[in-house]
Amino acid sequence: MGMTYIRLMKWLTRLFILALASLVLVVVLTLATFVSLLALLRWLITGQKPGFAMHVNAYRQWKNMASRQRVSPYDQDDVIEAEVREVPRDSNRLP
Repeated sequence: MGMTYIRLMKWLTRLFILALASLVLVVVLTLATFVSLLALLRWLITGQKPGFAMHVNAYRQWKNMASRQRVSPYDQDDVIEAEVREVPRDSNRLP
Protein backbone atom coordinates (compact mmCIF):
# COMPACT_ATOMS: atom_id res chain seq x y z
CA MET A 1 0.00 0.00 0.00
CA GLY A 2 1.54 3.27 -1.11
CA MET A 3 1.73 6.45 0.89
CA THR A 4 -0.99 8.96 0.37
CA TYR A 5 -0.11 12.51 -0.57
CA ILE A 6 -0.94 13.87 2.92
CA ARG A 7 1.16 11.23 4.70
CA LEU A 8 4.04 11.92 2.34
CA MET A 9 3.83 15.67 2.99
CA LYS A 10 3.67 15.14 6.77
CA TRP A 11 6.73 12.92 6.59
CA LEU A 12 8.63 15.41 4.40
CA THR A 13 7.65 18.31 6.66
CA ARG A 14 8.91 16.50 9.75
CA LEU A 15 12.12 15.59 7.95
CA PHE A 16 12.59 19.21 6.84
CA ILE A 17 12.01 20.58 10.37
CA LEU A 18 14.40 18.02 11.83
CA ALA A 19 17.06 18.92 9.26
CA LEU A 20 16.55 22.64 9.94
CA ALA A 21 16.79 22.17 13.71
CA SER A 22 19.92 20.08 13.28
CA LEU A 23 21.46 22.76 11.09
CA VAL A 24 20.69 25.47 13.66
CA LEU A 25 22.20 23.32 16.41
CA VAL A 26 25.36 22.71 14.42
CA VAL A 27 25.73 26.43 13.61
CA VAL A 28 25.26 27.46 17.24
CA LEU A 29 27.72 24.85 18.52
CA THR A 30 30.25 25.84 15.85
CA LEU A 31 29.99 29.53 16.76
CA ALA A 32 30.28 28.77 20.48
CA THR A 33 33.37 26.66 19.86
CA PHE A 34 34.90 29.35 17.64
CA VAL A 35 34.29 32.10 20.20
CA SER A 36 35.70 29.92 23.00
CA LEU A 37 38.82 29.16 20.99
CA LEU A 38 39.31 32.85 20.21
CA ALA A 39 38.93 33.74 23.89
CA LEU A 40 41.43 31.07 24.92
CA LEU A 41 43.86 32.17 22.21
CA ARG A 42 43.57 35.77 23.41
CA TRP A 43 44.16 34.55 26.96
CA LEU A 44 47.35 32.79 25.87
CA ILE A 45 48.64 35.76 23.86
CA THR A 46 47.69 38.72 26.09
CA GLY A 47 47.40 37.05 29.49
CA GLN A 48 43.94 38.56 30.06
CA LYS A 49 41.35 36.15 31.33
CA PRO A 50 38.24 35.68 29.17
CA GLY A 51 35.18 37.70 30.19
CA PHE A 52 33.28 34.57 31.17
CA ALA A 53 36.01 33.56 33.63
CA MET A 54 35.94 37.07 35.10
CA HIS A 55 32.19 36.87 35.63
CA VAL A 56 32.47 33.45 37.26
CA ASN A 57 35.18 34.70 39.62
CA ALA A 58 33.14 37.79 40.52
CA TYR A 59 30.09 35.63 41.25
CA ARG A 60 32.14 33.34 43.50
CA GLN A 61 33.54 36.32 45.41
CA TRP A 62 30.04 37.78 45.83
CA LYS A 63 28.74 34.41 47.03
CA ASN A 64 31.58 34.11 49.57
CA MET A 65 30.95 37.64 50.85
CA ALA A 66 27.25 36.89 51.26
CA SER A 67 27.96 33.68 53.17
CA ARG A 68 30.37 35.49 55.51
CA GLN A 69 27.76 38.13 56.33
CA ARG A 70 25.29 35.49 57.47
CA VAL A 71 27.52 34.67 60.42
CA SER A 72 26.17 36.33 63.54
CA PRO A 73 28.34 39.20 64.81
CA TYR A 74 27.58 38.10 68.37
CA ASP A 75 29.26 35.23 70.17
CA GLN A 76 27.16 32.60 71.86
CA ASP A 77 28.36 33.91 75.25
CA ASP A 78 27.03 37.44 74.68
CA VAL A 79 23.93 38.39 76.63
CA ILE A 80 21.43 40.74 75.03
CA GLU A 81 18.97 42.40 77.36
CA ALA A 82 15.64 43.88 76.38
CA GLU A 83 12.90 45.62 78.33
CA VAL A 84 9.34 44.67 77.49
CA ARG A 85 6.29 46.72 78.38
CA GLU A 86 2.67 45.94 77.75
CA VAL A 87 0.83 48.64 75.84
CA PRO A 88 -2.87 49.04 76.72
CA ARG A 89 -5.23 48.53 73.80
CA ASP A 90 -6.97 51.85 74.40
CA SER A 91 -3.83 53.86 74.03
CA ASN A 92 -2.55 54.70 70.54
CA ARG A 93 0.65 56.22 71.92
CA LEU A 94 3.65 54.50 73.35
CA PRO A 95 4.84 55.73 76.76
